[in-house]
Parts: sequence; C-alpha cells; structure tokens
Amino acid sequence: MDGKRNRLIVPLTLAVLVFLAGLILGYSIWGSHRNEKVDYKQVLREAVDYIVTLEHRNEKLSERVGALETELAVASQRQQENAEQRSGEIASLRQQLNALRDENLALRSRLQSLSQDADTGGVCPVPQQGSPGG
Repeated sequence: MDGKRNRLIVPLTLAVLVFLAGLILGYSIWGSHRNEKVDYKQVLREAVDYIVTLEHRNEKLSERVGALETELAVASQRQQENAEQRSGEIASLRQQLNALRDENLALRSRLQSLSQDADTGGVCPVPQQGSPGG
C-alpha cells in the first residue's frame, strides 16, 4: 500500500510544482506591468509606422516581381524565337543532307557502272570537258 501511495504522490507533486512555476513566471512576464498606464496613441503610431513599412516593402517587392515577370517573358520569347530559328536551320540542313546522300548514291552507282564496264573490257565514255579558252 505504501508503494502505491508513493507512486501517486510523486506525479501529483511534480504537477503542482510545474503549475506553480508557470503561474509565477507568467505573472512575472505579463502581470508586473499592470501598474503602468498604456499609451494607446504611441501604440497606434507604432502600428501605423509598421504598416507603412510593410506597404513600402510590398511596393518594392511588387516592382521587383513585375521586373522579373517581364524578364521571364522576354527570355521565353527569345527561347521560342531561337527554337523556331533552329528548327528552320535543322530543316535546311536535313534538305542539304538528303541532297548530298542522293548525290553520293548517284556517284556510287556511276562509279560501280564504270568499274563494271572496265571489268568487262568495254570502252568507258570519256566525259566531255569544256574548252579551256571558253
């Protein structure tokens, strides 16, 4: 029975001590200034100054956000223009590549036919060159 009683007394004592400590600290922090008269005009002035400061910061941030949005719009427009320009360049390069491939195939087939003619002993036609004088 004595052990159960000690188990109840210790937590209750700790709870009472914590409550008293909170009460004393709370009074010392918030309760000791009750004797002073609150200057509401000064508090309102401080609140107004704080609001003005917040509005000023808000204006600066709004300007900064606007500038960043315009920069973003310009950058995205440049990126889009570059993408369009590059897609045009890519299409042009693809056309050149296809033309070169066609020319390569034609030259290979011409070379193959010439080598077959040479192997069979046929006479290969000599290409006509323009006259040097013009």
